[in-house]
Amino acid sequence: MASAATTLEYRAGDTLCRGEYYTPDKPAGPLPVVLVCHAWDGLNDEVREKSRKLADAGYIAFAIDVHGDGRVITDFAELMPTLAPYLENRALLLERMRGALEAARAIPGADASRIGAMGYCFGGMAVLDLARAGDDVRGVVSFHGSLDGNTLEGPQTVATKILVLHGEDDPLVPAETVARFKAEMNAKQADWQLHAYGHTVHAFTRPAANDPSFGTVYNAAADRRSWQSMLNFFDEVL
Repeated sequence: MASAATTLEYRAGDTLCRGEYYTPDKPAGPLPVVLVCHAWDGLNDEVREKSRKLADAGYIAFAIDVHGDGRVITDFAELMPTLAPYLENRALLLERMRGALEAARAIPGADASRIGAMGYCFGGMAVLDLARAGDDVRGVVSFHGSLDGNTLEGPQTVATKILVLHGEDDPLVPAETVARFKAEMNAKQADWQLHAYGHTVHAFTRPAANDPSFGTVYNAAADRRSWQSMLNFFDEVL
């Protein structure tokens, strides 16, 4: 079983962030670290549970705090006001991710040469931006994340390995967006994979998701399969 959470305060620009990390109960030697990036609503108990589960698999799981001050949002009406600053300024999002990456390197028992990142929805976009930026991250995994590119300056090629876990019928990430992402990754010579789950929409890993009209519905099979795909990926790249 994973150890209890350890709070880790760090700065991303002028923002004080409050993340939490989990380590395996009996760690053996320096361990790889995986940043776990929350969805739009912040570092909540759902993220904590995923991080514990990841630590049980042998990784240091660092649940990061993109919003700052440990902010968690529970009112769905705050969705777009919460996301807008990052969508309008992807440099801000990258700054928050780089702050978390720097903090991860200082976690006790961490192998700073073996860092990965995974994220959900908004967090999927965030970890893909980290890969696009050319930071020293071995691999990133996006669960039902936004695949829209950004206009930030970055390397012409992407060295970070990428796994995208996607709902084939996701109305928030339609086929044309997926096609643009594939073209971008190919142009940047990235080592990428995209697993699409049939009859599956957005937020398929979130048990509380049940809004077919919006396109967010939990899918237990896709949740289980995507988790295993993530474990296989990190076992290879970390």
